[in-house]
Amino acid sequence: MVHTNLAIAPIGASAEAGLVAAAQSGNREAYLELVRHYDRPLYRMAYAMTRNQEDAAALVRDAFLHAWDAIAQYPTGRRFFPWLLQFARKLPLTAARPNPTGNGDSGVDAFDSLRQEERIALALRAVERLRYEEISVLLDVTIGVVILRISQARGQMLARAGAP
Repeated sequence: MVHTNLAIAPIGASAEAGLVAAAQSGNREAYLELVRHYDRPLYRMAYAMTRNQEDAAALVRDAFLHAWDAIAQYPTGRRFFPWLLQFARKLPLTAARPNPTGNGDSGVDAFDSLRQEERIALALRAVERLRYEEISVLLDVTIGVVILRISQARGQMLARAGAP
């Protein structure tokens, strides 16, 4: 399962709410529509965090399974993708991460040292090349929070790299 489409277009809020409500009533097709829509962006996030196709695919599968099990507790008025991310965040990252420089303080190590919220925001910006506004919508946070998370992530990574 290799995903190449970089576009992440959220479903309209009312359409998404309808699919969630149908899924809460047991409609698997409605849930599968949510899965089809958010599979690629979640995989890209998982891959950015694990840098391993099999581990990323397993993380995505497990996140969607956990979300299906918890769909009855889906909070009203919340967007689906940020809610789905909470399940991905709780799952262990099992991939052995490569170290391209061969030393213990690589860019990969610096990325791994970031808080998960910072990793996600930075990956959406750097990997997906999304605008701050798009990240704000996907994560259901303000643009200020997005800018803060990305700025903190960049600062920490620069500090780990020894930049002034």
